[in-house]
Amino acid sequence: MDRRKILKYVAYATGAAVAAPLANSLLVSCQSEAAKTAGNVAKSGLSFFKPKEFATIKEMVDIILPKTDSPSATEVGVHEMIEHMVGNAYRPDARKAYQEKFAAFYKYLGENNYGDLDGVGKMDLLTTLDKSTDDVSKAARSGYLNLKQQTIAYYLTSEEVGTKFLNYLPVPGEYEPCISLEETGGKAWAL
Repeated sequence: MDRRKILKYVAYATGAAVAAPLANSLLVSCQSEAAKTAGNVAKSGLSFFKPKEFATIKEMVDIILPKTDSPSATEVGVHEMIEHMVGNAYRPDARKAYQEKFAAFYKYLGENNYGDLDGVGKMDLLTTLDKSTDDVSKAARSGYLNLKQQTIAYYLTSEEVGTKFLNYLPVPGEYEPCISLEETGGKAWAL
């Protein structure tokens, strides 16, 4: 798979769906005392996922965004950010909706012996779910897409990726609406 194409298409398809809850969650988390412990689940403990679910999340985010010339999702703490945001920043109604979709996804993984599969088998199972259109796996697919959207959003907004792999200006300069990609050093802009 071409990682750049995947990121591009998912960003287009999910931008609006992720933007509002993400922005709201980030604003709420800035006011939260628990936000200080984000990025270190070992110290703060799990606030949303059960340990086995969290281990699956950790593995999933690296399947979605593995290490290439850029760090993997777990290397920049995406799994911990998902745990923190859902457990501490989501409103109760959003947390409940997320839990229902994640439960359907987690059940789907169990029913399809996800834990017994090798890396290729796991990827095939997720690809099949991603492309499914039947009503039986609709809830599981929705839970998977939620996780995938969060993974990409939190990855792209992580400090390491934003400052080392995307163009980043800590203080914006003059607005230039039409510049060539070469003028940016061949990199997209960080959010």
